[in-house]
Amino acid sequence: MKSFQGFFRDLGLQRKLLLVSVLTTIAAVLVALIALASYDLLVARPRVVQDLTVRSELFALNLDADLNFGDSNSAARKLEALRSSPELTRACLFTADKRVFAHFNRDPSAVCEWSQELEQQGHSFDGYALSMLSPIRYERELVGYLATDYHLPSMLERLRQYGLVLGVVLLALSFGAILYAWGSRRLVTQPLLALSAVADRVTREQRFDLRSPVTSHDEVGRLATAFNTMLGTVAARDAALRRSQALLTNIVEKSSAVIYVKDLDGRYLMVNHSFRMLLPPGSPEPLGSVDEMLFSHQMAHAIRQSDRAVLASGRASSHEETSGGTVGGPRTYISEKFPLIDEFGHIWALGGVSTDITDRKRSELELEDLVNVRTRQIADTNRELADSLGTLQRAQEELVRSEKLAALGSLVAGVAHELNTPIGNSLLAVSTLLDQTSAFATAVESGVRRSALNAYLADVNNGSQIVLRNLHRAVDLVASFKQVAVDRATSQSREFQLDELVSEILLVLMPTFRKSGIRVTHTVPDGIAMASYPGPLGQVLINLVNNGLIHAFEGMQSGEIVITAETIGNDAVSIAVRDNGIGIAPEYMGKIYDPFFTTKLGRGGSGLGLNIVYNIVYGLLGGRIDVKSVLGQGTSFILTLPLRV
Repeated sequence: MKSFQGFFRDLGLQRKLLLVSVLTTIAAVLVALIALASYDLLVARPRVVQDLTVRSELFALNLDADLNFGDSNSAARKLEALRSSPELTRACLFTADKRVFAHFNRDPSAVCEWSQELEQQGHSFDGYALSMLSPIRYERELVGYLATDYHLPSMLERLRQYGLVLGVVLLALSFGAILYAWGSRRLVTQPLLALSAVADRVTREQRFDLRSPVTSHDEVGRLATAFNTMLGTVAARDAALRRSQALLTNIVEKSSAVIYVKDLDGRYLMVNHSFRMLLPPGSPEPLGSVDEMLFSHQMAHAIRQSDRAVLASGRASSHEETSGGTVGGPRTYISEKFPLIDEFGHIWALGGVSTDITDRKRSELELEDLVNVRTRQIADTNRELADSLGTLQRAQEELVRSEKLAALGSLVAGVAHELNTPIGNSLLAVSTLLDQTSAFATAVESGVRRSALNAYLADVNNGSQIVLRNLHRAVDLVASFKQVAVDRATSQSREFQLDELVSEILLVLMPTFRKSGIRVTHTVPDGIAMASYPGPLGQVLINLVNNGLIHAFEGMQSGEIVITAETIGNDAVSIAVRDNGIGIAPEYMGKIYDPFFTTKLGRGGSGLGLNIVYNIVYGLLGGRIDVKSVLGQGTSFILTLPLRV
């Protein structure tokens, strides 16, 4: 079996195909022959018995009347009609008591006899002879039996016929197998042999420029095309590999770093030119040598210990090494060592790259001294800068306080001017009433007419009304100023109505904007209650209004500033201070909140107003401020503040 397997394995592909075709054909014919014989034995015989049983029962139906009436001649004539069936050799008609009633027999010497075995089984085979017994009934009453003998065709003759047919089939299949082998040789084997020859040449000669001929576009043709494509890919990769090897060799050889590879026993497998240059004259060839043969015992021992540590850990390591026996004196290297691992995950060698850092170490020491000097200088400079920063912060705080005091002084001057009017009117009214009272007293001594009395009373009533109205006006001004002053002085949180706060602010600012010709109004709705810091919020509004009065209407004789407010949900309010002035230039939009930035430097502007506003809004009030401005159309400052802080 083994020799046949070896023989078949070593056969050519064409002979293998032919042998497989012939063996397959023979096996198919044998299987067909066995199937036909099995069919004859297992299927044909039972089917013949079934068919003949049906025929016997149908013929027996014509004999029931003859048996019932005892007409044997009629029964004999009917049996004689069976002579036309060549396979029927004998037919015997028995009565119910198993006596011969009539018969038909091709062999005159044969006699009809009753068979007990046939009575029990219904039919029996004797070689290729079949005997059958069929009961005959007349109106459900058994009146007799019909026994028939059949001679079946010879099974051997049938097998001969099968063999002849199968022989013809085998001959046709063999011829087809030969044609198949010839076609396979022409269409498959020859292209494969050509492909094999090209592959053999590529293997022997390492010529990746060879190509297999493509004679068709079937599977063999696609295989040849794929093989040629593979050769092209291999050729490209081989060229790339050669370039990479040449590049790697050039890099390794021309690198200033020391590059080497050692096996697990410490023998050098590869070294570059820089490695050879660090060896003293007269040193042995490094390839195949160990460290003890190239360096001092102490240095070789240190190198070997670090090598073993890297191989044991399986991880790369970096450390400094000092070479004392090299050309040019001791040198310091930063050595990086790493294990080389094969495709199975095993460490097979040790690689190393050592970079000369002697000059760098020297430069580092010099740089360290320089850094120490510079550090001391920077520390001195930082102290000076800290002092300057403190001075600037104190100056800024002083300027902010000055700005606040200036604003407070402006408020006081405005309120004083505003109070002068009602107080002056009251003084004038009172002095007039005193003069009229003196004149009335003189007139009383000489007698007073009713008309004079009525005139005096009317003057007193009018004067009292004037005094009362002006005193109420003064009281309102003092109360508003007092509330604004208290809020700005304390900066405490309390609940207040936004419209009342805005009204008080505008009342205090009225002297300022009345002289400027600018109209300042508000449309803050009633009922917006806030729990916040009214003093800082008032300072924000005052600064925004003053900023508009100073900057928004330059070169304009009239203008308007409007303060509006609306709630945002249930927890925030939006307060807008809008003017219809000249607007802010785009290049200034990003600088308006910067401290000391102003376009009125030296002309009444300190550059701190909007910076104070920004710090108060984002700090104490916990909100945000947005600005929108269009040149020639005006500016809007929009505050978004929480209702409760």
